[in-house]
Amino acid sequence: MADLHSLVDHIYYENRRDYTHVEGDVAYLDGTPLRRPFEMPRTQRVIAIIIVIIAIVIGFMFLNNTVFQAMRETAQAEEMLEANLARQASIETIPPMAQFIKMSDDDIRANLQEAGYNVYDASDPEDPTNMVLYKLPSDVSVEEAAGMYAKGIGSLSAAQAAKILVGSWYLNADRNGWTSMVVRYADFSTGDPEVAVQNALAKEGFDPQAITESGEDDSGNTFSSGTLDADGTACSWKISALPLDEMYSVSGLPEEACYVGIRVTIL
Repeated sequence: MADLHSLVDHIYYENRRDYTHVEGDVAYLDGTPLRRPFEMPRTQRVIAIIIVIIAIVIGFMFLNNTVFQAMRETAQAEEMLEANLARQASIETIPPMAQFIKMSDDDIRANLQEAGYNVYDASDPEDPTNMVLYKLPSDVSVEEAAGMYAKGIGSLSAAQAAKILVGSWYLNADRNGWTSMVVRYADFSTGDPEVAVQNALAKEGFDPQAITESGEDDSGNTFSSGTLDADGTACSWKISALPLDEMYSVSGLPEEACYVGIRVTIL
């Protein structure tokens, strides 16, 4: 038993001497082991580096698929919007209403076809008194336009709305007891309803001296109205305009855009 105690004491004091030093009756912790350089084993270093690399790759993939992807999509949408807004303006191809007012529906369709326009005919075949046509931008197919109109312009993105609105116009011929025609289009260049009305007046060739009334109507639209002689047929006309965002609520479209309507009616 004495030998066992001696062995235990020997182990204890040997270990104590490794980590303490004694001055008199006081034992102090020996800080030498703490001052030794600490180095991770090579295998563990390699594993740690691999873990860091994997974390970096995963983090980049996450950012690329979320933040960076959203930034790319936003930039692409802005580029598409700018490209669509830069196309030929709708007012450049609006029909001469003083001529169309005396034409039959079939003659109007033939006229637009001869002009090479891409036209979407939305007329109700069961209602021969009401013709509805959409002159489309040259880069929009009838199928694509039909889908956009069915979805609703207000439900489209700014780039999509600009794609269908820039270069297009709507024509309605109503022959239910009288003859009245209206063409409507978006104007992205004038920035002012009054200027949009003046531009439409000049484009249609209506005589400014024949204006009988102008100002703001009961609906808040800026307008001018007057009369004209369409090859011996007396007609009245009215041009009205309002901010486009009052017609379609599409975030991202130019705030200065206008929506213009030109109506001609046989008296």
